[in-house]
Amino acid sequence: MHTAGPLPTWQPDSRTLVLKPDISPPPSLLPAAKTSPVQEGGRPLEWEPHSHPVSQLLSVQRGVLKVVVERSAWVVPPHFAVWVPAGTVHTSRATANCEFQATFFSERESFLRPREAYGVTVTPLLHELLERLAAEEISQVQRRNIERVLFDNLNPASHDLQVRMPRDRRIAPIAEALRAEPGNRTSLEEWASSLGVSSKTLARIFQNETGVSFHSWRQMVRVQSALEQLSNGASVALVARSLGYAQTSTFIDAFRRVLDVTPGHYRARELTV
Repeated sequence: MHTAGPLPTWQPDSRTLVLKPDISPPPSLLPAAKTSPVQEGGRPLEWEPHSHPVSQLLSVQRGVLKVVVERSAWVVPPHFAVWVPAGTVHTSRATANCEFQATFFSERESFLRPREAYGVTVTPLLHELLERLAAEEISQVQRRNIERVLFDNLNPASHDLQVRMPRDRRIAPIAEALRAEPGNRTSLEEWASSLGVSSKTLARIFQNETGVSFHSWRQMVRVQSALEQLSNGASVALVARSLGYAQTSTFIDAFRRVLDVTPGHYRARELTV
């Protein structure tokens, strides 16, 4: 079992309903997938940290699913998914309008997959394969054939919507402050001054701990927050202001660089599903 330290905590939300997860899929794995219905007018749902004896792919059809695996946090919008290997401790939170599918795979069929979680782009072909695996009438032979094609097309996303949380105590307060308030505009130099270290030291620690620069890390935190706000119906201009952008056009450019789509187009697509 993967247990590399405590999972990053969620920001408190009194509206969220915390659930105990079902960690034991049927041994036959049929049906292979479980679909969570849209919580129309309901509350966000959160599942306590847990692991499964089998691997799973968490894919989203509507809304946003937050997934935390060890030190990494994903925000998963439609057309994306996260692969979670068997035995990996994780937790998740779904927005009130979220509809997602958890598809389970036996270790015998998925042993060649990476032993680490990673983001996946759900192509039209992959979507059809996942829907087929959700059907109750498929045979074991059909299931194996579908899985074989699915694994051939289960490639890492070109735009992985992942934020890796640092362990170093010198930058942990910065990371927590930005996760709590993504629109915080404090510069790296200002953080360095308040902490009594050089900005070059903080930049080096951020790169070593998260694999990206401070600017890129903060940018992804903002994109994750934007995805959730847009899925909940917030306007592009309102989201831009909440994330500390002086100009809405700057936010639009930043969002498009990550997702290859404008926030306005993403919002319209979400609200018409």
